[in-house]
Amino acid sequence: MQRREQRASCLPDFCQNSVEGQPIQASAVLRGPEGRVMVRAASPAAPGPQTAYRWGRWGMGAMLCWATMAAAGLAQPGPLVRLLQSGRLPAERVPQVVEMACQRGGPEDLAYLFERALAPDGYEHPLRLRVLQWLAAAALERKVQPAVEDLAVERLLSEALEAQQLDLAEAALGLVVAWRKSAAAPTLVRLASSDAPLALRRRALEGLAALDPHQAREVLPTFASEDGSFDLRQTAAAALVPLEPERAAALAAALLAEASPDDDPAALLDAFLRRKGASDLLAAALASVELAPDVAKRALRHMYGVGRSDAALSGVLSERAGVGADPPPPTPEEVQALALEVAARGDPARGERIFRRADLNCFRCHAIGRAGGNVGPDLSAVGSVSPMDYVINSILNPSLAIKEQYLTRSILTADGQLLTGIVLERNDQLLRLRDASGQVLSIAVEDIEEEAAGQSLMPLGITKFLTRQELVDLVRFISELGKPGPYMLPSQTVVRRWRVLQEPAPELLADVPHGDLLRERVLRAPPQAWRSVYALVCGAVPLDELCTGPGVLYLQGEVEVFEAGEVQVQLACSVPAMFWVDVQPFADRTAALWLEPGRHPITVRVEVPPDAGGPAASASAPELVLTLERPSGSAARFEPVGGP
Repeated sequence: MQRREQRASCLPDFCQNSVEGQPIQASAVLRGPEGRVMVRAASPAAPGPQTAYRWGRWGMGAMLCWATMAAAGLAQPGPLVRLLQSGRLPAERVPQVVEMACQRGGPEDLAYLFERALAPDGYEHPLRLRVLQWLAAAALERKVQPAVEDLAVERLLSEALEAQQLDLAEAALGLVVAWRKSAAAPTLVRLASSDAPLALRRRALEGLAALDPHQAREVLPTFASEDGSFDLRQTAAAALVPLEPERAAALAAALLAEASPDDDPAALLDAFLRRKGASDLLAAALASVELAPDVAKRALRHMYGVGRSDAALSGVLSERAGVGADPPPPTPEEVQALALEVAARGDPARGERIFRRADLNCFRCHAIGRAGGNVGPDLSAVGSVSPMDYVINSILNPSLAIKEQYLTRSILTADGQLLTGIVLERNDQLLRLRDASGQVLSIAVEDIEEEAAGQSLMPLGITKFLTRQELVDLVRFISELGKPGPYMLPSQTVVRRWRVLQEPAPELLADVPHGDLLRERVLRAPPQAWRSVYALVCGAVPLDELCTGPGVLYLQGEVEVFEAGEVQVQLACSVPAMFWVDVQPFADRTAALWLEPGRHPITVRVEVPPDAGGPAASASAPELVLTLERPSGSAARFEPVGGP
């Protein structure tokens, strides 16, 4: 594991203040993979003097805070809570210390933190929300929770709903389930039956199954079978899977038989794929119903997209979709024949568009230029270092040669969940996996029943959705990545990972929003309001993939600033557009501004006129490129935020 030493500009300022009167000296800051950081700190006043080392995934400020307190002998939970109670901690350090207390504290410490989160004069909303999430994580991952009356948690949920603080209500729901407050089950039934937002109603049904299995067996089939939204019905059927898998399979099959191609069955399928033997039950139930071919294709694509190709379920879905069975791995002779075909008639431009297709969802697992999934390898330079036969086998026989860092583990938990992913972290209490969707799964070690080596998260058979020519073009594109030419990443620093606002509010479409409206409707929009999109290798975002006709788009990228300084932002767009950095608007396409350390959103408003269209992949289709540069003399250090 390679580590590069990085001096943090905030280190001297942070350590100027002593902790409870003890001067602290923090020195080396090492940054490793997966965002892990180690901080070394020493306290000359302590016997020894003491030196503390810490690896973790906290932000830089939190890691410095931990190390300096550890060096002073204050990193045990009790002293952390006493430090919070003392009122002597600078306000900007409170969230970091609260997080550490949640991650390490015992029941009494957590009880104090919950009390502060509940108090009207306690934490501000953002910290209050995170405290509830950290307390739930402590219960699920460390099996530690405070002795709290049921009514206190229910009151928190009720107050959040009355105040329309939906994010807080969702966190309170999570805490109810994590703390197993079964007395709240009737409240969850009422919430699921209400006109609350769909996300909360779904969480209520999921929580009911965990808190009161007996009542859930009576209630969930009703929600799954009655008239209502597809999403709520599939949530009810999915929540029933751990309790009555055969009945859930029958309900799921009936629901899929009624579904339209626009309905997304991801949550339903995941419930069966994550339960040992449940996918076979679903396959048997589906064998007795009629599915629309496009519904079956969508279900099949999702199953492959999360790294699964269960034989029985894949077989019945493939039959209903009208596609062939999963092909066997290619022979060496077939690989060589395909390589010759790719060299003779493969088109990398068409292949890039195929790579970006939603039905293949390649960006779910792979990144190009650090933009995209982090489950599989970044493909930026794969063509320059890998021969053609390796590229072909990686697509058609992905389990043939898996690099060590992408080896998977299959985990069966004590309650029957079947989880597969790449190991991110393991200690004597907790195992963290990243699954094929990029989700991080936290599993308490004591809950692991069985563990075994897994296969590649890229399943066999995903290419059966492609024609032969499409496969040839896709292989040609991947084999060109990193070679000198149009498929080598450009030297300019461009934003590659974007999010597009899926349903902008009408006032955002009518006119350019002022700062308060932008802050409220765009910058504070919840994660589910956005969809991730990625630039082409050249750095351009093809707008025809986002908007098939005239309209207004809101896209948002991010830049992480490590050292303050002047940064030049330049927007190139073939249609009318403007951008904001944080909430500062820029009507001109170029701006130089001073950015402080931290993460800064860059929001772009694009107006696509009726005459700006053009056939997909044509040179006339509108594009957007956003470039970041460091002007001469600037000390700024920054990089665009990548990832999924």
